[in-house]
Parts: sequence; C-alpha cells; structure tokens
Amino acid sequence: MSMNELANQDFERAVVRAFWRKIFARLKGEKNDLLPFDEVRERLPIRGQHYIGLKQVSVDKIIGSMGRYQDFDRAFLPIQVRTKDRWVSIDKAHYAQVILPPVDLYKIGDVYFVKDGNHRVSVARERGQEFMDAFVIELDTPVILSADLRMDFLLKTGLDRLRPQAEIEASQAEFYDRLLEHIEVHRWYLGEKRQTEVPYEEAVASWYDQVYQPIIDLISEQDLCRLFPGASETDLYLWIAEYQGLVRIAGLGEQVDRDQARTQAALQLLQNYPDSPVKKLVSIMSHSIWLDKLLLQQERTRFLEETQILAIRPDARIETTVPGMYDLLRDHINVHKWYLGEQRYSDMPYQEAVTSWYDNVYMPIVEIIREQAVLEEFPGRTETDLYLWVIDRWEWLRERYGSQVPVETAAEQLADDQAGPVRKVMRAIKKAANKQEPPSDK
Repeated sequence: MSMNELANQDFERAVVRAFWRKIFARLKGEKNDLLPFDEVRERLPIRGQHYIGLKQVSVDKIIGSMGRYQDFDRAFLPIQVRTKDRWVSIDKAHYAQVILPPVDLYKIGDVYFVKDGNHRVSVARERGQEFMDAFVIELDTPVILSADLRMDFLLKTGLDRLRPQAEIEASQAEFYDRLLEHIEVHRWYLGEKRQTEVPYEEAVASWYDQVYQPIIDLISEQDLCRLFPGASETDLYLWIAEYQGLVRIAGLGEQVDRDQARTQAALQLLQNYPDSPVKKLVSIMSHSIWLDKLLLQQERTRFLEETQILAIRPDARIETTVPGMYDLLRDHINVHKWYLGEQRYSDMPYQEAVTSWYDNVYMPIVEIIREQAVLEEFPGRTETDLYLWVIDRWEWLRERYGSQVPVETAAEQLADDQAGPVRKVMRAIKKAANKQEPPSDK
C-alpha cells in the first residue's frame, strides 16, 4: 500500500473516531469541543506575555486553538473534510520520515493553544506521538489552568472574572459538572424568591458568596484538608454541600427526626460517591456540631434575604439555635400576611406583612423576655428560641379556642403544662402581663 493510501486511510479512521467521540460525549453529557483561545483569553485576567522559545511540549496538554477550534474536537480529531488534503500531506511526511517545523503555541498555566500547526498536532495525536517541538509564548495570569481542569467551568461561569480570588480546583473532571448543577439550583432558588429570572452571572456570584465560600471557610476552620490529603477544598465542599441537601430532603418526610435524616443522607451520599473518602467524612460529620452551625448560618442568610428584615428594622436580632426554625418563622409571616389580607379584603404586600409581623407579633413577646431578663436563665439560647416556644403554644390555643385568645393566656396554659426551661419563660411572661383567666374547656 502506498504512503498516499496509508495517509488517506489514517484520515478516514480519524474522522470515524471523531464521530463516535461526539456520540459518546452527548450520551454522557460531556463537552467535546476544542477550546477557543480568544474566548479563554477574554475570560482570564491576563497581565502580559513573554516568549519562552523552543521546547518540547506534551501533546496531551494541547487542548485549544486560536483559529481552528471548529475544525477539530477536544482530542484534535478532524470533524470536517475540507482540509483533508492538508492533513493527509502531513501524515505522508511522517511516513516519509520528513522532519516538520515546530508548531507555534500559546501557553496558559499548564495547557497550550495552537497558534499555527493545528493539522500537525492532529496528526501527531492520531499517531500516538507523546511530545512535539513548539515555539511557545506564555501568557501571564494568576489563574492556574491544567490539562485536567474543566476550563469549561470557568468559561461557563466567568467566576475567574467575577471573583478573581476564587480558587476552585476539583480532583475529578466530572466534579465541575456537579458544581454547575449547584449553581443552576441556586439560580432557580433566587428566581423563585424574587419571582423573576435571575441573570446567570449574578447567580454565579451569589452562589460563590453565600454557598461556596462559607463552606470553604468552615473547611479551613476545621482543618479538614489535613485529614483528607487526596482531596481538595472543592471536593470537600461538594460532599458537604450535597450531604446538607440530602439531610434537608430526608427531613421532609413525616415523622423523620434529625438523626434519621442524617443516616439516610449518609447512605445516599456513600452511594453517590462509592470510590471516595466520603465514608470518613460522613463519620466526622455525624460526630460534630459544626454542620448544624453551618446549616443555621445558611438558613439565617436565606431568611434575612427573603424577608429583608434588616432593611426594614436594622436593629432586629432574629437568630435561632435549632435547624429548621427559620422555615417556621417564615410560615409565621405567611400566616400573618394571609390574616391581614383577610381583614383588608385585599392582598397584603409581603414586605408590609413582614413589618407588621415583626412589630405586632414578634417584638411584643421579645420585649417581655427582655424586661424580665429571661434569657439569662437559658445559656446558649436566643430570644428567637424563646419566642418560638411561646408562639407555638399560642397558635395551638388559637386553633382550639378561636383567634381572640391573647398571648398571656398561652403563657398561663403552657406554664401549667410544660416543665423545665419553657415553664420559666411562661411564668416570666405571665408575671409581666395582665392576668386573664384561661378559656374554659366547656
């Protein structure tokens, strides 16, 4: 067989391989496109460039192109036939053992983009060549890129531009897809809260500030990376964040306590990541209180964002020590909003309902707690905790006896029925309030 026939056969085989790579990439939901140099450069904070000169470059680290990124796939296989003659002529040169000139590359971090020589790179990769000579120009940037890094994540999110200090480095390429899913979920949450579509970049910045960075801070505070030498901070974030989500989902079931929710979440997480050190992390989380603290921090952040209570009442100190209670406070506001709407025969604006709830429901109880210095009796508890104890009983009485039952009556009833800390709270409130007879059972 002639060199021309061999080279043509090589090209046809490369095109077929490119076709099947495209199919498999679609089935797996993976990216298979060659990275465009100009787009990557625009996304990164480039500080300058300098000429390195001639060097041997690993072919596997050439992952993008300046002008031919639409002619080849991520593995530099040809995905078109219009430049077949050029590809075949280079392949024939290899058969003839002709020394070809070095290619011209741009270097960013640990990866390379072709300035000139795309077909030479394509043929080299198809022939299994590991290294090739190249004249290299390096672009100076603080962002570390590597051949294993899913630069699609940076291109998609623009995080390197939105938060230049961000250091996101996952140990596995597929983890970046999971991070993108986290951002999409956060964007959906923001959209539901605002009742309008949220711009993608705004959602990315919000996710980084409110979801990602708080967990990274916790990881650093607990020095978890020292316990998991093979995992990055981003890996640990991913596992912790998904564990939190699974705990919340499990906790939605009827009659499922927090320990059961943790157990269900742990089993699911281990199933999702069977070949990682998640088992050790789950063991650590199940014996630590920092996860609950993180959950509380995130729940409070969401509550403050949704209600905008600090914008309405800057001195408001709403903070509970029990996970899940911010959802209960949110329910209190929604019920109060409905009640006001029924009174006025019109829909009540949410912010007005928040203000009314804070002034007319929350603060009257909290003021009694403050006047009687009740909080001193409960180290580690908050005014919001005590408010929730009172309001829980009050709502029960209102449901049973009617909406006119005053909070003082709830205090009397609860003081008679409850023991321990709750009784102390109720008695303090009862002492400060006007005494009233509880409603009769008859």
